Amino acid sequence: MADPQMMTLALAIVIPLSMSICRNSRFTDFKETLRAEIGPLRSDLLGGAAQMKGLMEARFDLIDQKLDEILRIPAKPARSLE
Repeated sequence: MADPQMMTLALAIVIPLSMSICRNSRFTDFKETLRAEIGPLRSDLLGGAAQMKGLMEARFDLIDQKLDEILRIPAKPARSLE
């Protein structure tokens, strides 16, 4: 093989390989940045969900207490029509 052919063959291998490495590093940087952004958002979301769960439990407790009060009221006997 002549030198120009060897150079063409080498460039045909080196250029796509270097582009692939460069692209992979960009994807890696993007993934790391995305993970860094998602971390605080995820913790905020989990904190909000825990707070919402506490509020819902408090409301259900109030409803349960009210239902207990209602059920404790004795039923008035029905009047007879006689």
